[in-house]
Amino acid sequence: MLSAMLFSMMSFASVVTFDADADKGNASTDSKNVTAYQITKDGVTIEVSSGILGTYNNEMHYRIYKSQTIKITSTVGNITKVEFTCTANGDEKYGPGCFTASTGEYGHDGGAVGTWTGDAETVTFTASANQVRATQVVVTIDGEGGGENPGGDNPGGELTEEVTISDLAYAMAFYVEEEGAAYWEIQLFNLDATGENIDFPLAIVAVEAKSKTALNGTYDMLMAVYGTGEDAEGYIEGVYMSENAAGTLTIKNVDNDGTYSFVGTFVGEDGKTYTLNTESFMMWVEDVATGEEITLNENPGDNPGDNPGDNPGDNPGDDPVTPPADGVVTFDADVDQGNAIIYTDGAQGTEFTVTKNGITMTVSSGLIGTYNSEVQYRIYKGSTLALTSTVGNIVAVEFTCAANDDTKYGPGCFSVDGGNYTYSGPVGTWTGDAASVVFTASTAQVRASQIVVTLASATGVEDVTTIEIPVKVMQNGQLMIIRGENVYNVLGAQVK
Repeated sequence: MLSAMLFSMMSFASVVTFDADADKGNASTDSKNVTAYQITKDGVTIEVSSGILGTYNNEMHYRIYKSQTIKITSTVGNITKVEFTCTANGDEKYGPGCFTASTGEYGHDGGAVGTWTGDAETVTFTASANQVRATQVVVTIDGEGGGENPGGDNPGGELTEEVTISDLAYAMAFYVEEEGAAYWEIQLFNLDATGENIDFPLAIVAVEAKSKTALNGTYDMLMAVYGTGEDAEGYIEGVYMSENAAGTLTIKNVDNDGTYSFVGTFVGEDGKTYTLNTESFMMWVEDVATGEEITLNENPGDNPGDNPGDNPGDNPGDDPVTPPADGVVTFDADVDQGNAIIYTDGAQGTEFTVTKNGITMTVSSGLIGTYNSEVQYRIYKGSTLALTSTVGNIVAVEFTCAANDDTKYGPGCFSVDGGNYTYSGPVGTWTGDAASVVFTASTAQVRASQIVVTLASATGVEDVTTIEIPVKVMQNGQLMIIRGENVYNVLGAQVK
């Protein structure tokens, strides 16, 4: 069976690769001697006491002159492995056998590759026998620790390659709380021919949890890895997200059968851009602390009242069809996306709907997309936003917009038939009493990050039933009962 915690198997080791033709740091590029140059990439610094980074026979090299050193230092965890690819073999001039190491174990197999293993924050290699020339230096770190600025000013290399991850069919999500923080760990993968075991490649990401029962939203990635295999000890081999490059992930509920789309981008420590664009069946969602399966909030559909009985159907959604106790329903653009299509700048969507707690929001033309790193409900000029309630009349709507008053994107660009609509700054407020209310972006596009709908039940006003309370009085020594304007004796006879 699939492991319920594949992530726990992962090694947080990461690999930083220095290529002489790309990672030049502050080194000279001519053929003259250079004293003590250094290159910093992804929290790892290589420093040559005397050498050169220049053209030699039209090739680029890291050159460490005889009796000089190359020191490798990590601020993001101990170094456990260093691999040099040199221009000569073994103990030949320029080959890896000309190095000695300050600590750990260093050797070569007679070819162009020299390998060091150990566990240290810093390791120094001395070109003790002859000059060494290397085209590539690969540093493996254990991923623990790290300073405030692990990447330095040069996080490494131009992003020259992109890798698209689009063929992952299954997913598992785990809700984790630790050290006062909550995050989702999401594993995306395929199955092997047996249908039971995870097949490589796979993608694993972690994002800060907005909710324990909902995944929809756009997140900053805390961690990402694109795994292509595993080693003999069961650790995931692959490319990890660079600590110096931001990554984002947008998750959207595609249907009520547990299918979610995952669209995101991160930069690996190898300098490549990895784009995640896949739809996966959410097989398992679990609270790691309790081991309990979590039922996610899903889109309950346009008519959430079809299944009010004891058997609410296969996919009623976790959102109730009655409003919350306070009668207030809040739509947040980065979480409540329903069947909305998520676009980037400039793309247009026609009629998306979001249903929550018995309130359905429909935009005739607009989008949910990224603009200045923000996610908004957008209603294009001349288009409408309709709010409809199946759980009681709407008595107030409040918009929080991206601009003030009647400037473009502000609440003053709305017009509405019925009720009373006012605005001040970025907030527009409608009051009235209706099962449905329609707002038109009549003067310009409107962009809102939050829409708060208040139902009649929140005001404390319920359907009123008049109950006539009889009044008992004594008249002339007899008990009389007064109901309204009429007087009755104890036998129920009306007294004139």
